[in-house]
Amino acid sequence: MKRIEAGSYYSYLPEGCRICRKGAKLVLFVTGICKNRCFYCPISKERVGKDVVFANEREVKDVKDFIEELELMSAEGIAITGGEPLLRLERVLEFLKLAKDLHSHLYTSIPAKEDVLIKLSKYLDEIRFHPPELKNVKLYREPIRIAKKLGIEAGFEIPAIRFEKEIVDIANELDAFLNVNQLEVSETNFKAIVERGYKVKDYYVECDEIVREYEKAKKFHYCSAKFKDIAQFRRRLIRMAMNHPDFYEVTKEGTLICCYIEGKNLKKAEEILKKYGYEYVKVNGGIETDVEVANICELLKAEGLNVFIIERYPTSKRIVVEVVPI
Repeated sequence: MKRIEAGSYYSYLPEGCRICRKGAKLVLFVTGICKNRCFYCPISKERVGKDVVFANEREVKDVKDFIEELELMSAEGIAITGGEPLLRLERVLEFLKLAKDLHSHLYTSIPAKEDVLIKLSKYLDEIRFHPPELKNVKLYREPIRIAKKLGIEAGFEIPAIRFEKEIVDIANELDAFLNVNQLEVSETNFKAIVERGYKVKDYYVECDEIVREYEKAKKFHYCSAKFKDIAQFRRRLIRMAMNHPDFYEVTKEGTLICCYIEGKNLKKAEEILKKYGYEYVKVNGGIETDVEVANICELLKAEGLNVFIIERYPTSKRIVVEVVPI
């Protein structure tokens, strides 16, 4: 076993996971519709049961939204998830065609039929099957076998809710991978998880004993809940941050620090910034520019403008985490 960040380890790491570890994977949520009602489903109230599309945190209302998110993070791969993606197969195929030059993997709880797998095989690199609540595992033997025959890397990706020997047996029989994820606790699944007696620590479920049983799989990978924050999410933020203009300061957590100017006379702010040679970006309701603009803030304030130093996420939502008035 090779140990990596935040308690994760593996004997085999699928390419989709390698790209994820680099923070280079775009998560494409293609629908919140799903016929299952797994007690541990962590999907937010904003998305669950709704036929919506998100690329990372960005709602996708048009193809250009998807392309912009790909470019913002310099994505090297996409992970298609839901809800249940295969309930919107044509939508999945459309996005796969758009991202045909990138690595792609898809999560599904449906034991897909051969005709579906044939359609996917034209564009999809990897498929990960999730038997709902780890039941009826035998239904996934044939889809995994067919997927591999068609050139799609295939295996299981499951939450560590209990040990199910048949999953290991099928994975080893078919030379398929097995990804086991630590169960994350969210607003939508907390009550159901606690009622079933799981031990919750911080925002995840303790599962060491369960995970050790799954190590019997020859192609095994355990992904901890902390890994998603410490490695995957932070590295994605850094990739996004580095694609911003040079005047932004990038923190080790991947957030951006800049000077923010707001007020009625933003045209005057632009004149002043141009005069002193400062690069800037116009945003909704204001201007973002170099923190060194604080040195001339009195000129800006004399024009009735407000000046702040802010720290924000580099994502499409531009969430601000700190504001310091100047």
